[in-house]
Amino acid sequence: MLEQAAQWIENHSVQGQGIVISSRQRVCYPEVTGYLIPTLLSMGKRDLAAEYARWLVSIQRPDGSFGGGNDGRSYAFDTGQVVRGWVALVGRMPELEAPLARACDWLISSADPHTGRLPVPPPGADWSLNTRGEVSEGIHLYVLPPLRQAGEALNKPHYLAFADQALRYYLSHVKVTDFTQANALTHFFAYMQEALLDLGCESEARAGMASVAQFQQSTGAVPGYHDVPWICSTGLAQLGLVWYRLGERRRADAALKFLSLLQNPSGGFFGSYGIGATYFPAEEISWAAKYAVEACRQQIAHHFDQTVAEYRPAIDDCDGRVRALLSRLGDLNDLRVLDAGCGKGRYSAVIKRRFPRAKLIAMDISSAMLEHVPSDIQTVQHSILNMPFPDGAFDAVLCVEALEHVVQTDEGVKELARVLAPGGTLVIIDKNRAKVGALAMPDWERWFGVEELRELMRTNGVDADAEFIGHDEITTPDGLFVCWAGKKSDTDLKSSVEAHVLCANGRAAR
Repeated sequence: MLEQAAQWIENHSVQGQGIVISSRQRVCYPEVTGYLIPTLLSMGKRDLAAEYARWLVSIQRPDGSFGGGNDGRSYAFDTGQVVRGWVALVGRMPELEAPLARACDWLISSADPHTGRLPVPPPGADWSLNTRGEVSEGIHLYVLPPLRQAGEALNKPHYLAFADQALRYYLSHVKVTDFTQANALTHFFAYMQEALLDLGCESEARAGMASVAQFQQSTGAVPGYHDVPWICSTGLAQLGLVWYRLGERRRADAALKFLSLLQNPSGGFFGSYGIGATYFPAEEISWAAKYAVEACRQQIAHHFDQTVAEYRPAIDDCDGRVRALLSRLGDLNDLRVLDAGCGKGRYSAVIKRRFPRAKLIAMDISSAMLEHVPSDIQTVQHSILNMPFPDGAFDAVLCVEALEHVVQTDEGVKELARVLAPGGTLVIIDKNRAKVGALAMPDWERWFGVEELRELMRTNGVDADAEFIGHDEITTPDGLFVCWAGKKSDTDLKSSVEAHVLCANGRAAR
């Protein structure tokens, strides 16, 4: 589901602009273009994310706001989602600082100065749900996390203060945890629950999701409103995402399993499915694809948090994978080394013992895994598809039994090669596609053809070869594990002082 939804997003992006509203409405939509930027980054699509960001700068209104409705108005929600996108990129694109500040300043100036309440459209306008009333203004909670992030990124404490003031208003004056309200479409309701989590209000988010849970069916489906028979695809994806974040794996897995049945051959989703469906029932909407990708990504991350006990914390130095790794990497003392997708850090631990002067970073998507990494090794929690390091930051990169979990292999290899310095060594150890079925694996796991991955590394500037290797107690290679290794082409190995400085955006796990 993830790969197909990601492809739908690419197919429906307009060159030099952003994402279209839907398969029928081929006009680019600022709100969704904005909040798709972090999703694109999670997919490894840095260039497309930057393209979206630049287009949004070009259409920003003089007062800093954004619209997108049918009445020419500026909307706080839409503007907030552009902020969400820009703040995800501002560390890499300093030219976004000024437009980002203008957007945030407009949000604050448009709000009630006494309460922090953001403006809503007049009744009967773009937020009308006909007989169900108006979209809940509680969705403005979804504006506050990116506003907080902007305050931190731009060193604007009053953005943080405003977000706190607005949060107090919405918690006090708006029902944000009751799914039985007439206007509580799952899509809008899930905005609020995800925002509550982002804002540190876990107890409120749990109450809201408990309100939804009583309506989840045995199939995993949740009705679009509590009292209808049809399903809102976007809302179901969002609910799955939030359930994963809350650790409610059973409900989340069921929701995503049902969602996968709704996906169209194009990779997209109609807004709603079923008898009497009223939410974009005949067009594939761009935000449904976004949240399908987000939910699938959360599913993968949650899998490792929940199954951490199943993974070994150490590995024998005589294991065929260790032997292959050490022989290909050579002497790592005084070199910058990245263990990408490190798990519990068992390969990092071997490297640290053998090469105590190596400048080693262990990175993984799972915080639970990183808790087991030896305390003398620096850790960073991040995805291989969107690593927080500058180009050429490492002299050596290893990725052992991790690329198989990335799903989007092309982008994963591209990112591994990006952070490798010219002349540096990349070693990938993973499983051979010809042996699929030899071990149990999740539906989203991907194994690789020997020549396929070798060619992909070469395409990204790493002249690689491949060899079958032993593993565990198997000393004679049985074809299950392959070691792909090579050096990045071009210039000499670089170890300048500037290149040693890693990107400050990397979040240390301890």
